[in-house]
Amino acid sequence: MFDQILANLDSIQDGMVQMYKDQYEWGWFGDKATANATLRGYVRSNALTAAGYKEITGEDYVEETNS
Repeated sequence: MFDQILANLDSIQDGMVQMYKDQYEWGWFGDKATANATLRGYVRSNALTAAGYKEITGEDYVEETNS
């Protein structure tokens, strides 16, 4: 049962990454800096994984630190 739940969650995450990737490529998030900032916010809120961020932007996710 739990294996199926995890598989479903993976499937949902894959769909979200593809949707965000399409929107990123279409420019829906704005310029690159704005788009990347938006996607980093999604990672911080757990709506996107760091791996998903890299897949979309081609860049490693680096957590911002507040000084």
